[in-house]
Amino acid sequence: MLMELGKETEKPEKPEKPEKPEKKVKSKMRVRSGKRKMVGIYLAAGSSRRMGTAKQALELAGISLGGIALLKALGCAAFEHVVVVVCEGDTLAWLPEEARHELESGRCRIVVCPEASLGMAHSLRMGIHAAGELEADGAMVMLADQPFIEAAMLDGLIDAYEAGVEVEYDYVASGDKGIPKPPVILGSGMWSDIASLEGDAGARALFHLPAFNGQIIEAAELTFMDIDTAQGYEEAKAIYKDLYTSY
Repeated sequence: MLMELGKETEKPEKPEKPEKPEKKVKSKMRVRSGKRKMVGIYLAAGSSRRMGTAKQALELAGISLGGIALLKALGCAAFEHVVVVVCEGDTLAWLPEEARHELESGRCRIVVCPEASLGMAHSLRMGIHAAGELEADGAMVMLADQPFIEAAMLDGLIDAYEAGVEVEYDYVASGDKGIPKPPVILGSGMWSDIASLEGDAGARALFHLPAFNGQIIEAAELTFMDIDTAQGYEEAKAIYKDLYTSY
């Protein structure tokens, strides 16, 4: 369900069963005829301070935490490219084999953020800069620690953004009880303002400005599960196993 920012909306019912994670990227692609060029920006440069170890490499049912949502991004045909932003020193050992194939083809690109330790804004800025170099019109920003994202959710955001051409939406965000959160699509009209963000400020800091207009699509609460601590990781492992391996 869609809502314009500042208006109430009913939270949609959670689907009975989520989609199984796809390992074959190309088989999930959905052909689109949209004219606006869109790229995916995958933020994987976090320091994982609270976890105490690089959480991208942690496994959920045999798949790296950082790789799960990345496969969803690569499986989205609307993205001409997927830009993966990492910190300096990342060995990329957590990348799934399917992602490595996309690196070879050039569709997936790695961007190193030297200032990642200064906050998420710096990683976001690097990703947006890369999107600009690719001459994209819009970019969907995703986080590497959201393993419960579904392909249908990404499609819903893209459909809403494409449908908002006439009203000139600057963004379409996922909603957590009305609060906009990633995954979020950011139109190129916002990018110059994003370049001025500092520290841990995300694009949400700009959504209240009268210059920007957008929509929120409410998502299942599980989408935004906090996996920043060892306890959160153990809980996520149990949930992921129950949802995706207990068939």
